[in-house]
Amino acid sequence: MGVAEMGRPIETRADCGRCAALCCIAYPSDDMPGFSACKQAGEPCQKLAADGLCTIYEDRAEQGFAGCIRYECFGAGQHVVETLFGGTDWRDEPGLLTPMVETFLAMRPVSDLLFLARRAQTLGAGERAGPVIAHLESIAASRESLKEADGLAACERQLKTIYASLRQGSLTENM
Repeated sequence: MGVAEMGRPIETRADCGRCAALCCIAYPSDDMPGFSACKQAGEPCQKLAADGLCTIYEDRAEQGFAGCIRYECFGAGQHVVETLFGGTDWRDEPGLLTPMVETFLAMRPVSDLLFLARRAQTLGAGERAGPVIAHLESIAASRESLKEADGLAACERQLKTIYASLRQGSLTENM
């Protein structure tokens, strides 16, 4: 059962303690500022221990990993682990690593758009943002619906229209 189906909204802020270091594996770090180690996409960061926990979490900036601190998955990581994989992760079942990373990469744009839709709601576009939020939460409800991601581009277009109208109205009033 997806988070939205249980009556709780999908979170749009990262909680690394409830994730499985998916961002530390999914993304490459070659030539990226804020990452002092080079790695390929799908390869674990050199600073992950065998148990999948960061060995420098408290000292990331000092160790040359300020990019890790600035990174925001908008809740995609914990949603993948807790909802889409039911709390089981690759650290206990190594065979889940590839499907979890693939699901995380599919969830990221949904989480990004969900964050923007919720932000539009707070800026006075609640009535227009509500259907976008509902559709994004339905996409994120299961691994199958996430793979299809029907309507993701339409949600993005709707949000662009909403934000364009906010810039002309409520955003300029709040500056």
